[in-house]
Amino acid sequence: MEAGVIVYAGAALLAYGLVSRRLASSPISGPLVFTTLGLIGYAAGVLPPINVIESPATVVLELTLALLLFTDASKIQVRSWEADMELPTRLLAIGMPLTIILGTVVAYLVFPSAGIIGAAIIATILAPTDAALGFAVISNKRVPIRIREALGAESGLNDGIALPILLFLLTLALAEGGVPLWRFFIEGIGIAVLVGLVMAIGAAYAIRFALERSWIEVQWVRISVVLVALGTYIVTEHLGGSGFIAAYVAGITFGRIIDRLDTPSGHFAELGEDLGTVLTMTSFLIFGAYLLAPNLAAFTVATVLYAALSLTVVRMIPVAISMIGTGLAPPTLTYLGWFGPRGLASIIFTGVLVESAGLERSGLIVGVITVTVAASVLLHGATAPWGADKYADWYEGRP
Repeated sequence: MEAGVIVYAGAALLAYGLVSRRLASSPISGPLVFTTLGLIGYAAGVLPPINVIESPATVVLELTLALLLFTDASKIQVRSWEADMELPTRLLAIGMPLTIILGTVVAYLVFPSAGIIGAAIIATILAPTDAALGFAVISNKRVPIRIREALGAESGLNDGIALPILLFLLTLALAEGGVPLWRFFIEGIGIAVLVGLVMAIGAAYAIRFALERSWIEVQWVRISVVLVALGTYIVTEHLGGSGFIAAYVAGITFGRIIDRLDTPSGHFAELGEDLGTVLTMTSFLIFGAYLLAPNLAAFTVATVLYAALSLTVVRMIPVAISMIGTGLAPPTLTYLGWFGPRGLASIIFTGVLVESAGLERSGLIVGVITVTVAASVLLHGATAPWGADKYADWYEGRP
């Protein structure tokens, strides 16, 4: 049965790859394709019912998030983003906290049974955005580079910011059952930061040493990035810390040390990004089969209402507030506000952290997240090419 799952996933990846360029400018996004294939595979019995936490699927989700946290964080020092930090800084420092606060209030009003902590968990999981769901939004060269890079930087960094907040909220929820709060700071954060720093500094300086002496081939620099990212996660988890936080800390540290030695052949994280793309699409396949399919009954009036509010006012109002004083026109604010799709981080936070925590309200939380991400996969994927072109038409028509 496991062989059938691997063959199905491999065939799906190959088939999508063959037409990926044709689909790039269409409303049919990669996440939509793989979510749909997950649903079809589940309905056809090719992907048998399993518990995500007790299956190899959780390994795929964990390694995907660890790798993407590392590679995204390692690019914080990229010059193209450093040239204009104002917009991404506003989105992350002002827009994201306001999104979590407003999302918590709305979630508590719609789902009072979740409690304030449960509502905050829902809002935090849905705060990170995912560029993969609206690739046309950040890849359309007609859209001003300042806007594209703001959305790209935001989606690359906000999952690492949301992660410690989510872990803290989960710890608070578990503290109600007697789990000591201090363990979050000592184990979850302390060990993670220490291991992340040690692994990244050691690996980065070793690679620099080898590069300066021409001992290492370029492809092995890229391979080393993947090994450092996954190794940091595995070692930290083994020691009892948060592997995700360690991967994020390691990525920031690693990037600062090694970025200046980037080779003419491309960015050092290219292999990690390519592997991350494969794992991302596989994660959406898992989402369709093992989160969406078993939770179709979660599509209720309340969850659909919250999904609609989460994708609109909960995102767009904080974005508009964060941009006060920038002089951005209403169409630009609408573009930044609408294209904040929810995707991979929300899926993995739900499938790995929430379900493994065993919260009393985990069923409600999983249902709400599943409905919201499914709506985002459909709506943001479908509107990305059209929205990017319409915004570019408006921009090019201005004096």
